[in-house]
Order: sequence, then structure tokens, then C-alpha cells
Amino acid sequence: MIFGLTIVAIAIVGISISIWSTSSDGQIIVRQSGGAGSLIEECGNRSYITETADYIIEGTIEHVESKWDEAHTNIFTYTDLHIETYVKGTPFQDDTLQIVTPGGTVDDLTSSVEDQPIFHEGKSVRIYFVEENGEFSIFCSQMGVEEL
Repeated sequence: MIFGLTIVAIAIVGISISIWSTSSDGQIIVRQSGGAGSLIEECGNRSYITETADYIIEGTIEHVESKWDEAHTNIFTYTDLHIETYVKGTPFQDDTLQIVTPGGTVDDLTSSVEDQPIFHEGKSVRIYFVEENGEFSIFCSQMGVEEL
């Protein structure tokens, strides 16, 4: 307890996992996990990110919500993005996708995971995705997201 506040932080270091799936209604879901392992030196170079990304998508953040997982052991943030423009890549069937990132705030508890992008409702963003073996992830973690 620090100055009357209870602070809890969980950090996952050196992990990079992405899982692409489609929900029952056909929505694209990107599950993103980060840590220093997903960042390389070249991620500081915008032209490298642009050239390497398989998809560059611009859109508006429609909804952001943090929730406990089913086991009530981890917090994840669910971000719904309305796709407006494909700068690069073949368009998906649907014009929305969901990005799931580890960490977030539920009630009085905040779980923080390094190098994760943080999304805000109503903001316009450009996101750089890569596809590997049918799975999508945000390229270079938070460096692969720009607010427009």
C-alpha cells in the first residue's frame, strides 16, 4: 500500500503471441500479447514498419472494454475497430475487427503489460498488421499503431 492506494501490476516480459480467429458472426479477432520480445530495433523506423506490414488499416475505435478472463486470473482489453480504409492489403469481408490485448482496468485493479497499444474510443488510428500462418498481429506492438 502506497499513500493509501493499493497498486497491483502484472508484467509479461519477452512473450509475443498472436492468434487470429473469426467469431461466430464472422468478425476478425486479433489476440495480441507483447513484451520486449515483439520489438526489434527496426521498429523505430516508420518506413520499415510500412514496408514489412502485410496490412495497413485506418479506422475509428468504436468501443474499448476491459474484462476478466473466464478463470478470473487475467485482465484483457477488447477493442472494436471500424475499418474505413485499407492503405495496404486485401480487404476483409467485414468492416470491423476486434483487437484483444493483455492488461486493462477492471473495478479498482489495473493490470499493465509493457509495449501494448492503448486504444481510446472515438479516436482515429492507423494500424500495421502482419499475417503469419493465417494469424494476424499488430506489427511492432505499440509502434504499429498511430493516432491520426
